[in-house]
Amino acid sequence: MSGQNEHGGAEGAGAQDAPTGQDRWRAGDEPSRQDGERRPVPDSAEDADGEAGPGGARDRMGEAERAEQRDRQEQRFREATRDPLADSGVPGEARAAARVQRAAQARFDIRGNSSVFDRTSFDRAHFGDVYIGARDTGAPVFGDVPEDELDRLRQVYRAPAGYPTLKRALRARRVLVLGGPPGTGRLTTGLCLLDEVTAAARSTAPGAGTSAPGTAEPDDRGGTGVLLTRGRVTRLAPSDLGRLTADPGAVADGVPDGGGLLVQLPASAAGFTAPQELHLDALAARLAAKGAYAVLVVSPTSPAGHLLQGRYGLPCPPAPAGELLEWQLVRHLADCPDPDALGRGEQILKHPLFLDALGILPEALRPSETELVAERVAQHVRGEVSRDELLDSCGHIARRQAREWFSGAADPLPPTPAPDREGADAFMDDAAARVREASFRIALAVLDGEALSSVADAAELLAQQILAVRMPGRAHGRPVFAENLDGLLAACRAEARTGEEVSVGGVAVPVRTVSYRGTALAGSVLAEVWHRHHAARGPLVRWLRGLAGDPRPQVWVRAAVVAGELATADLGYGFAELIRPLSAAEDTRRRYFAATALHQAAGREPHRSAVRGVVEDWADAPVPALRWTAALALGSGRIVDDTRRAMELLCGIGGRDDGAHALVASFGATRLVAGSRAGEAATVLCEWAEHGTDEQIDLAMLCAVRLFCARTDDMWQAESGDGPDEPPAESALSAPSFAGRVWRPGGVRLAGRTPGQPGGAGPHALTRTDERPPVPRAPVATTDAELARRAHWPLALAVAVTVESAAEPLADLLWRALANRLSHEAATEGLATWLRAAEADAAVPGVPGRAYVFEQAAGESPADGDAAGPRGEILQALLWLLPRMIRGRRDAERLRWLLRLLVDAPEEPMTAAFARHVVAAMAATGRGQGGRGEEQR
Repeated sequence: MSGQNEHGGAEGAGAQDAPTGQDRWRAGDEPSRQDGERRPVPDSAEDADGEAGPGGARDRMGEAERAEQRDRQEQRFREATRDPLADSGVPGEARAAARVQRAAQARFDIRGNSSVFDRTSFDRAHFGDVYIGARDTGAPVFGDVPEDELDRLRQVYRAPAGYPTLKRALRARRVLVLGGPPGTGRLTTGLCLLDEVTAAARSTAPGAGTSAPGTAEPDDRGGTGVLLTRGRVTRLAPSDLGRLTADPGAVADGVPDGGGLLVQLPASAAGFTAPQELHLDALAARLAAKGAYAVLVVSPTSPAGHLLQGRYGLPCPPAPAGELLEWQLVRHLADCPDPDALGRGEQILKHPLFLDALGILPEALRPSETELVAERVAQHVRGEVSRDELLDSCGHIARRQAREWFSGAADPLPPTPAPDREGADAFMDDAAARVREASFRIALAVLDGEALSSVADAAELLAQQILAVRMPGRAHGRPVFAENLDGLLAACRAEARTGEEVSVGGVAVPVRTVSYRGTALAGSVLAEVWHRHHAARGPLVRWLRGLAGDPRPQVWVRAAVVAGELATADLGYGFAELIRPLSAAEDTRRRYFAATALHQAAGREPHRSAVRGVVEDWADAPVPALRWTAALALGSGRIVDDTRRAMELLCGIGGRDDGAHALVASFGATRLVAGSRAGEAATVLCEWAEHGTDEQIDLAMLCAVRLFCARTDDMWQAESGDGPDEPPAESALSAPSFAGRVWRPGGVRLAGRTPGQPGGAGPHALTRTDERPPVPRAPVATTDAELARRAHWPLALAVAVTVESAAEPLADLLWRALANRLSHEAATEGLATWLRAAEADAAVPGVPGRAYVFEQAAGESPADGDAAGPRGEILQALLWLLPRMIRGRRDAERLRWLLRLLVDAPEEPMTAAFARHVVAAMAATGRGQGGRGEEQR
């Protein structure tokens, strides 16, 4: 990858005096000069390579070639700070990708599997939404709501906040179109409204006995249940819904005088023509003549959803889930002899384990779900079910919701009908609206929490893929002004809010985001589609591969994380369809997508062993693109547990083809330093920088430059979510590979070398280092928390402070990068960013001029910090690490020279007070002595 004369050499020495062999690679033999002097220049012709004579021209040509080679190597270090996606045209895309991947891994969780569970429906059980049988006559078919059902509703119903408004509207207009997604309590609300407004028509239902005496009903149904007078409510059969359009008078005639009519309009357009307002006008007039009322329940995304925008339409307010849940718990524990039972039940409802298993916000639960949760909690309090059974039953709620969305027996997606005989172009797919709604749910599951515009665009792309499978060879348009966003979000149990997005220039800007109202819904949707609807895999896979080319990291990184998680459900299929086609793509973003998916797929065994085998094979593949992808995947730290083995694989990738992949290999190696294994990775790099081969020294110096110039959030990825099979971080050691461990009972032993087998990448691998004692790995939870808090810090400072075992090898490695002839310039620029960051962090806000925390009086309270820590913390870390990087007079002079440049900078100069403070702090440690007496200036 590089020649023997790239990294060192004695100053002003001729070829005859130049050191040979490994001595020429020792960083620190002679630090490069400052003040613009880059290379020693021979003082005379005698000091130059070659002499005058017949061979002089040939020697001069050799010198020119060597100079050109040195320029190329110096250019490599100047480019060491570039991220792997620098050619994408999006500045800072790698940093944004790292941030999105951290957020995606924290939010993303596919819960459950494809096991079958019982499907109960609140609507069907209580209100008869599913009708069996058909009518034989031409007259509309009606059915009375049983009196015992109305009696039960009077006891359990809890009115939402807008219930009085609904009742007033129904009394004034005789017809009310009540909108809401299925399962939100809209049918219950409609029944209770009709029960109240028809109370004057007291009658005795067949078999119900004598009706209760009339009482004055209240205007609201808050608090405990209220006994009301019985009314008479009837329902229209689904087979006669067309009569609302064809003959609204016949429908009104079937309603008893003073009674009420409940109608549920279908969610699909198959065989149904939605009524218009003129039909409702005719229905209201006939009902008014009879003193009757009607409530039409519609879904906002159904063909009749437009009625909600008219004068008869009102949205159904959500049921007060919290109040309903508490009341249901009281009801189920009413007969429990334990006086503390209710208190223990309320504590369970607030417990983090319970809330995590539930995966849906308690205030977002639907009425039937609150009853199920309260019943299970009461059973657990009474000792009838175990804790695991309770948590598992709560987890079923989100999975049942996903199953109802995609495979509900009451209203499945209709099959594709045959096109018209007169021409295919005239045919319209009635299920297109349902397909788009399902596509939005899937897109939201992938991009949960991201910008609404990103989710909407991705949903339409998926809808086009699905519609193309339903009806191949046809062009499918997109409705432009026909969207009902509020209704769509309600139907998907989602909400829009104002958030922040770092998409342009690395600056957080406000954006409208959308997310599910619960962490379990996204994973349940993806599991339902992937496990139970195999025909949907093709469109889903093509859609995810298409998102890999999206320029927004918020889109393609989230899609990559989902692709890796889906691949674990069927690794052979997922690898062949989602990962392998992109791993050798020409576009670097698509290869980054494949590496991110591999990282996610390796989250648990046995998939980790399979992914490890693939990545190690790609690391030595003849295809350069596969080696590039392998280098990026190795940097995740999740795939290869042995840190030294991962570093050796990266070195082998970076050393091939004259260092063609050295930059991406150094990127992967630096990511290994940015985590709990920092001590191990930094120790390996330090060893290589001291007595390594050419390829190892190159990789070590490139990593050092990245450590100087990168911020923590450029490289760090949270490790605490690396899967349920992860061993305790405190016991994890980077021991030789033969010290394999079983991660769980019946688990998979990690593949590794047998005792005494040398490891390494290529013929230059060092074997003696395997005999050294292992470096302890830092606790994962602590490391994640501390690096997350220091996300805006310079990477090397954050790692050195967080991981104790990494401080000394990091300081040695960074010192060598500063003293190295090729990496000196880029490393010095990185050190300047440290000083700038420390100065900005130490500045006291709100003070005229520029004041620093170290200038405050002894009794004065320190400047307030923020969530990232107190002010001046970066400066303290810098003054703690810098003395370890100063080994002599030259190093101290280099620091003072850099401070002078920053003080004299034409733009945003550093204050002399800050520079003096740094020099004085170094002098106090004994590492800044000597030189020009800058400590006293």
